[in-house]
Amino acid sequence: MSQPPMLPTQLVRPLEAAWQEILDGVLRARSAPVTSDVAKLGAKVAELSKAYNAGLAGDARGRAPLPLEARIGFSFARDVPKGAGAVRELVATGTLAMPEGRALRILDLGAGLGAMSWGIARALEAVGARGQIETLLVDEDEAALAAGKAIAAKAKGLPSAIELGLETRVQRLAPGMRVPSADVVVMGQVLSELDLALGEQERVEKHVALLSDLLRTAVAPGGSLVVVEPALRDRTRHLHAVRDRLLAQGGASVFAPCLHALACPAFAVEGEWCHEDVLIDLPEWLVPVARAAGLRWQGLTFSYLVLRTGAPTLAGKLPEPAPSRVHLRVISDLLRSKGKTELFACTSTGERVRMRHLDRDVTEASAPWEELHRGDVVTLRAAGDVASDPPVDERGRLSRSVEVDVWPFRK
Repeated sequence: MSQPPMLPTQLVRPLEAAWQEILDGVLRARSAPVTSDVAKLGAKVAELSKAYNAGLAGDARGRAPLPLEARIGFSFARDVPKGAGAVRELVATGTLAMPEGRALRILDLGAGLGAMSWGIARALEAVGARGQIETLLVDEDEAALAAGKAIAAKAKGLPSAIELGLETRVQRLAPGMRVPSADVVVMGQVLSELDLALGEQERVEKHVALLSDLLRTAVAPGGSLVVVEPALRDRTRHLHAVRDRLLAQGGASVFAPCLHALACPAFAVEGEWCHEDVLIDLPEWLVPVARAAGLRWQGLTFSYLVLRTGAPTLAGKLPEPAPSRVHLRVISDLLRSKGKTELFACTSTGERVRMRHLDRDVTEASAPWEELHRGDVVTLRAAGDVASDPPVDERGRLSRSVEVDVWPFRK
């Protein structure tokens, strides 16, 4: 019997227990509190979180040095799964795979400790990939890059089918910067820390220029530019605005998360934003530190944008939209109330729609609706005459005969 396809979220995993000693070893070498020193490390993590939330990281005016021990002992483990989550559709579709006869090249910009690159490697490893990855970490923070190399050195003892080699370069991000081309260019939580003194529209234009330049000069043919940002509303809406401007000027296509190239419908609702909340918790050994810092440990939240210069896109991997089928991405949690289960969806036609499925209409074919999660890519299919019984009506109600399938399709 053939195995069912691996769901994209199965490519996202928390760090295993062996990573605790790796990170603790790097912390000990710096005479810093280790992960079991909950009170001291938790205080540093709280300090780091406060600085990020107040906009005092990156190139913010008046920024103070951020506690590197908090990034090593906490942020690295939190951020590695975000890197995997941001490329999960690239990997699940085979659009990102280990090349034949050479190493996969990753350019990690604003890399810090290199968590994004580790996440990409782990997503590939989860689908059975083998081989070498050559990663260049670029950051203006020399101390963070040194810590990233120390983590990589200690991680060499871990069993893995993928060998991750790291080089570093101290360099500030800017349009026109000279960097080698790569199969994957990734920017993890970078845009939200750049150009903070500028007005919003000027920031959008500057970041569009940066990403456009990277697509032209740094992304190798057939490669992807992956942007990962915090799930905070204002920072994610900034990413939405950058996306819209990039698509309007041409030269870029969105692989994910969007299933369309139209204007982002989140802007039609004041304060709305589209982000991920994957059902992945922090490793158990970091939960006490999160508690001590007053932070959540349940779920993995982030926003992301995967850009390419042409086909394929995730939408292009789906059957052509037709009256008999509706493609959508779930952009909310399930909203359960008496007699129905609702959710908000962004459709392949660029609409933000509230949909509902009545409990009395649930069948075996539509039962997957009851288990959907934010971020799922779904197709609603009409089982009968689409003219009289479309999969979803104009009021957002699912048909009694609808078939609900979660990508990658298993039928």
